[in-house]
Amino acid sequence: MGKCDGTAVCDVACGTGKLILAYLDLIGYDRARDLIASGNLYLYDSDGVALQICRTTIAAKYGADIADAIHVVCADFLDRSVELPRNCKVISNPPYSRLDQIPDCWEPTDVLADSKEFYSAFMEKIFRQAVSVVIITPFSFVSGSRFYSLRKEMCAGGNGFIVSFDNIPGNIFYGKKHGVFNTNTANSVRAAITVFRRSTVEHGFRISPLIRFKNEERSNLLCRQILEETLPDAYQVVSDQKTMFEKVGKDLNDVFDTWIHRSTYTVNDFISNEETPYQIYMPNTCRYYTAASARKLNRTGALSINVTSEEEFRFLYCFIYSSFTYWWWRIYDGGITYPLKLLQSMPLPFNLLTDDDKQFFTATAERLMNEENNYTTTKMNAGAPQENIKVPAEYRENINQRILSVLGLQLDGTIFTAVHANHFFEVG
Repeated sequence: MGKCDGTAVCDVACGTGKLILAYLDLIGYDRARDLIASGNLYLYDSDGVALQICRTTIAAKYGADIADAIHVVCADFLDRSVELPRNCKVISNPPYSRLDQIPDCWEPTDVLADSKEFYSAFMEKIFRQAVSVVIITPFSFVSGSRFYSLRKEMCAGGNGFIVSFDNIPGNIFYGKKHGVFNTNTANSVRAAITVFRRSTVEHGFRISPLIRFKNEERSNLLCRQILEETLPDAYQVVSDQKTMFEKVGKDLNDVFDTWIHRSTYTVNDFISNEETPYQIYMPNTCRYYTAASARKLNRTGALSINVTSEEEFRFLYCFIYSSFTYWWWRIYDGGITYPLKLLQSMPLPFNLLTDDDKQFFTATAERLMNEENNYTTTKMNAGAPQENIKVPAEYRENINQRILSVLGLQLDGTIFTAVHANHFFEVG
């Protein structure tokens, strides 16, 4: 943030000051005192008590003699009357919760109307008024359909990058956040760090893959150099033809492009609205992998699919076990559950299958269906049993290998290992 454009530094929704104190510590004591004394530090929050705690803590650390130079703005940031100073850079971890009503004093925008989310409204206003931004929010805006207008606003205003996290051990969102209280010590809101720079020339965002890591990796991972290495070179710009940001790592970008461009079918082409003899049940919670079952599972959350023909059924059954189906979810979602609409949109290279390929998927599907019971697991959740199927990794890797071959890619079936891993750094 120290290298971002802007003279004034603003912490929007500063609370008691965790972010701004970390920033001041990062730039060093002397630079922090100069920033404060020059009148270029601004604190915004609607909670007057939290604001005073923040200001007092800063004064205690950097000197009471310059405390009066801190601009403290106690107000609703989204009110039209509240504006950021000219030539400012912003850090923020804004409120996040759904909006049931939109006050008349707020600027009515497409972003606000479409998303009805506090945090996206904060993002829009900050992006419009600041010259550079570092903001921590939930990652749902990266691909969620109701955030398309926000993505358009971001791309029109400039450029930057977004790093999305599957988990935040230690929990950036721990505690109370605008009426939301997390009692758990694990993360219940998937987070993103967005860096934005206003520009009239360069537009779009570099998007990291979804990052999962262990708590002991946190200190090594959460540094600028490591996070920027996760970013691909290409900038994504959304449009009416391409409405979502895609969380695809640079090492798998060619695989993704080949998959979507060579496949002429989607899952939706295989689905019947009527009941058929060829049903697939897919657990819709998929922490590390996706699985399929030919029988109805004893669980509360599952997608039920009626497939139109036996040949399509066997191919789709295997494809769901592959890394491709799980990866598709992480590219466009990665939250808690797998939406049926997202699964229906997944490309299928059925058009590329040879007779030998079809025999492979038929034999593999029969073997997996015969062994389903051997790999069925049951866990209790809220007092109810939840069945799932966890097959050995070699099944998935063999299916991966065949699909890659179908796509004309001479790659090993283990290339998706990092997609499934529960750690970031290589274990060895």
